[in-house]
Amino acid sequence: MILSDKNNFKNLNMINIENFLEKYIKLDEKVIIACSSWPDSMFLLHKILETKYKKNLIVCYFNHKTRYWTEIEESFIKDIWKKLWFIVETDFANIKEINKYWNSKSFEELAREKRYEFLNKIKKKYKANLILTAHHLDDKIETFLFNLSRWSKLSWLINMSEKSGFILRPLINIKKSEILNYLKENNLEYKIDETNFDTEITRNYLRYEIIPKFEKLNKNYKENISKTLDYFKELKDFIDEEVMKFLDKNNNFFYIEEFNNLSDFLQKEVIRYIYHISNWKSTIWLSEANIKEIIRFINWKNNKTIKEINKLKMKKENKIIVY
Repeated sequence: MILSDKNNFKNLNMINIENFLEKYIKLDEKVIIACSSWPDSMFLLHKILETKYKKNLIVCYFNHKTRYWTEIEESFIKDIWKKLWFIVETDFANIKEINKYWNSKSFEELAREKRYEFLNKIKKKYKANLILTAHHLDDKIETFLFNLSRWSKLSWLINMSEKSGFILRPLINIKKSEILNYLKENNLEYKIDETNFDTEITRNYLRYEIIPKFEKLNKNYKENISKTLDYFKELKDFIDEEVMKFLDKNNNFFYIEEFNNLSDFLQKEVIRYIYHISNWKSTIWLSEANIKEIIRFINWKNNKTIKEINKLKMKKENKIIVY
């Protein structure tokens, strides 16, 4: 669809994508962007094309084969490539078919896993260090509230920051409404995922039925929640420092007696941290029951025993725990 209405917008003139890229990427490095053809990624794509990094641009589209429109989206991106001359990399996976054989994984988790496998492959192909995504402030708040509704550690509540591992999010402090206004003002084309409006899907219900009600409490709720998440990030960094003071004493093991001298809170955070580094820097499947189970294992009288939860593996050897 092409939108041509003229709307006023303020904050997008303050976005300097070139300055952002200079902060993280050398001028001779490839700039890889995960692109869906939806408004946020098309905005980011056009913004990068305004910079000196445009000659380094690699646009990646992963087709999940879940909707008829994915073929149109892929063709749309390739048509833009023919006009604007950047490299396009595409791949696909029939997630619905694959999901039949992965009963232990949700559809969303499996789709994300396959998408990031593709992005990692492209990153290695071009010897790049980072991948840009178009996550914005609304995504950040939505993900926070979605995870808050489930049991979650701090690391999962705040996982959408400007830089997380090899992922860069230049738009993380920009509202979706500002992005849409910019696209309208500049008559830039994008596609819409029609399933995003299906409120039977939990995330969409949260997006359209729950989150808008926050504005009745405070019209600045997005900025305020963002500041709270920044505070949570500082808190997590402080906790991680305390955890590392304990773990850095040794190499991949710790003494049970020293562990038991920690506060109950820090014991849980040590387990959380070890799980995090063992599971590709994720705590998504770590439950409170898992943490209690591991602490019981640590203090169990039997020696030469092993505890495994997902990729986390702990071995008890007399007075120490090896992980």
